[in-house]
Amino acid sequence: MTMPRILFVPDQFTDYRMWSDIPDWIQGRAEVIHFDQHEQIPWADAGGGFLAAVRRLAGAGVFDIVVAAGQAARFAFAIAEAGLARGLIFIYPSPDCLLDEPPDVDLAEVLKPYLPVVAAVREGHIDRLRDVLVQVACDTAGPDAEPRELQRLISMLTDHAGELLTNLQATQAAAAADPSPPDPPWLERPWIDRLATLTVPVIAIVAPGSTAIGDMITRRARDAEIVVADQLIPVALPSGSAEVIVRMLDRLT
Repeated sequence: MTMPRILFVPDQFTDYRMWSDIPDWIQGRAEVIHFDQHEQIPWADAGGGFLAAVRRLAGAGVFDIVVAAGQAARFAFAIAEAGLARGLIFIYPSPDCLLDEPPDVDLAEVLKPYLPVVAAVREGHIDRLRDVLVQVACDTAGPDAEPRELQRLISMLTDHAGELLTNLQATQAAAAADPSPPDPPWLERPWIDRLATLTVPVIAIVAPGSTAIGDMITRRARDAEIVVADQLIPVALPSGSAEVIVRMLDRLT
């Protein structure tokens, strides 16, 4: 019997290390494939080239599950929409649109720890930005975060700090040049508004205080399950993510 295959697509400014422990947690239940170990994720593209790359990785078949984190949710949706996955798992998904209801949190307090990042980007010094990212990771990880998971997050953030700096500086320059630029194509047709077109099961892990996103998914998807995590940072969830993956495998196999 062919082993199930799972495709992982990491959030922007992270990489396959988000899920490096997953094979151990799922105990050989499936073959794990990390998209970013084979192809670059086209963050600025509408998605056509991405799907061609997914088809190359899928070969003659399809993936049993696609798992995506954060802003990669739109890519995972595109994979399922194209019939290239039998199950879909979102981890802390970005909905690419305004929420139906405002989140039940104090946004000022939520964003406060990240303000030093904005200041570091304005300064434009990569070493300063790396130092700030390390401090932000430590401040927001929470008291229950495993030290190894926190170190993994810090390693990813510092390794991708140059990409983050370039991206944010380009965004600031574009906003200064044109205060009302056109939305990119994926914002014109948010994936979350098209969930009803999917026939595959969907599981979403959402952060504490982000239940509004889970409610939106539940109202739109035909077959959805929402799991509210107890950690603010998705990289600190290897066991929780693995449990959800195993549950999806049990449904599909």
